[in-house]
Amino acid sequence: MSDENKNIENEYEQWLEVASLTDFFTQYGSGASLTDIKLADLYRYLQNPYAHIQEIQRAAKYLSNKHGILRDVLRTVKSLPSLNYHLYWSSLENIKKIKKYEQVVQEFLENIDVIKFVRDGLYEVGEMGTLVVCLRSNKYFQFLDLDDLRINKQRNGKWVVEYDLKAIDSYKSVNEKTMIIESLPDEVTLQKYNLYRKKGEDYRYVELNNCHVINIDARRNFPYGLPMTLGAWESILQKEIINRVERSVADRLIKQILILYAGNMPDPKNPKGSKPAPKPLIQAYFKEVSQLIQKKEQVNSRYSSNDTSGTGVIALPEFFQLKALEIDTQMFKKELYEKIDNEIFANLGISSAIVYGGGDSDYSSAQMNLEKLFRFIFTILEQFESIINYHINQLLPKNLSCKLIFDRSTTIDKENKINNYKDLYMQTGIVQPWLENLLGIPYHYAINQAEYEKKVLKLQDVIYPAANAYTNSGNTEDKGGRPEEKNPTNENTIKSKTQGGNDKPSPSG
Repeated sequence: MSDENKNIENEYEQWLEVASLTDFFTQYGSGASLTDIKLADLYRYLQNPYAHIQEIQRAAKYLSNKHGILRDVLRTVKSLPSLNYHLYWSSLENIKKIKKYEQVVQEFLENIDVIKFVRDGLYEVGEMGTLVVCLRSNKYFQFLDLDDLRINKQRNGKWVVEYDLKAIDSYKSVNEKTMIIESLPDEVTLQKYNLYRKKGEDYRYVELNNCHVINIDARRNFPYGLPMTLGAWESILQKEIINRVERSVADRLIKQILILYAGNMPDPKNPKGSKPAPKPLIQAYFKEVSQLIQKKEQVNSRYSSNDTSGTGVIALPEFFQLKALEIDTQMFKKELYEKIDNEIFANLGISSAIVYGGGDSDYSSAQMNLEKLFRFIFTILEQFESIINYHINQLLPKNLSCKLIFDRSTTIDKENKINNYKDLYMQTGIVQPWLENLLGIPYHYAINQAEYEKKVLKLQDVIYPAANAYTNSGNTEDKGGRPEEKNPTNENTIKSKTQGGNDKPSPSG
C-alpha cells in the first residue's frame, strides 16, 4: 500500500473514532417511550373481533377515559333522549284495578330510578358494546363487570348469565372477599365460593337470575356487541402518534442536542498548511462541554424554584464550533389536524356539530346525521324497554299487563315536540304527552302538583289566570276568566268569533 493511501486510511480512521464521541441526557415527560395500544393491536382485533372481545372491551374503556372526543360523544348519546315515558294498559275495563296497580308500577319505576338507569346504561353500552344488568330486590339495577361473567348459552331465547367465582381469587384478604361477595347478586355466596375452592372447576360458575344482556349490533348467536367508538380508533391512534412526536419536539426545544464541530487546525510543521484536529484534543473539548451542561443541570436541580437560570461559559479555538441541532417546529400543518378530527367524527358516524355545536357548513347534512343518531339510540332504548316491561309485568296479576314506552323525542327537538303535542291536545284533548314534554316530568307528578295546589295550598282562591284567549270563551261570567266546562273552546275558535269569521257566508251559499 502506498504512503498516500496509508495517510488517507489513517485520517479516515481518526474521523471514524471522532464520530463515536456522543453523550445522552435523559428527557422526562415527552411520553415518547410510553407503551400504549398500537395500530398493530387494532388491526389484529379487527381481523376477528369476537376472538379478542375482552381486549377490545378493556381498550374501549381505556381510550374513552383518555380521549375527550370519545367521552363527549358517549355523553351526547347518554343525554340526547328526553326519556319521557308513558304507560299503556292492556285493558281499561277495570279502572279500580288499574289505579291500584299503577301505583305499584310507578313505585317500582321510582325505586329503580328509571331515567338515571337508562342514561347510565346508554353510556356504558356505547362505551363497551355490551352491558349486563341485574335487578336486585326490585329496588335497583346493578351493572355487572363483564370480565367476571360467562355468557355462552341461551335458554328460551334469553342469554344465561353465570358469575365466575374465580374472579374472587384476585382479592387477598378474607374481609375483601366477603365484601365483594356481599356486593354481588344473591346467588353468589361464601358457601358456593368455598365449595368451588374445595371441589374445583365443576363448581366454578354460578347462574344468576334477573340478568339481562344489552348490546350494540351483536350477532344473533353471540352475546357481545362492539363498542360504538371502535370505528374511530385508527384515527385516534394516528393522532396519538402525532401528539407524541410533538411532545418530543417540544422537549428537544427545551433540552437541545448540541453538536461540536471540529475543523482543521494549523499544522506546526507546515505554516501555510493545516491538518485535522487530533482525537485527544476533540475528546478534551467534548468532555468539557458535557461537564458544563451537567454542572448547569445539577445547579438548577438544587433549587425548588422554577425561576433558576444560569449561563455556561466555555472557550473554544476557532477551528471548533458549538451549535444546537435545528428542530423543525412546522412539521405538522393545521390542515392535518383538521383532517384527522374530521376522520374521527366520520368514523364515529356523528357530526361534530352535534357534539360541540357549529362547525358544519352543511346544515341539512348535519340534520340528517342527527336523525340517524336518534334512530341508533332508539334501537338501544327498545332493549331497555323490553327489560323494564318484563319486570313490570312480574308485579301484575295474570289478567292485566302494562307496557312502558319511552317517548321518541330528544332534548334538541323538544320545542317542536311541545308544539306538536299542544296541537294534539287542542284537537283531541289528549293532555299527557303535552304535560310531560312541557314540564319534563312524568304526568302523575304534574297531576299530584295540581291537586296539592288546589286542595292544600288553595291557590285558586288567591291566584287565578287573567282573562285571555285561553281562559275566556266570551260567554262566561266567572270573575277569574276561566271557561265554563260545558262550553269548551280553543284559541282558534275564539279568534274566529272575534274576527267575525262565523258571519261570512259559506262557499256553497
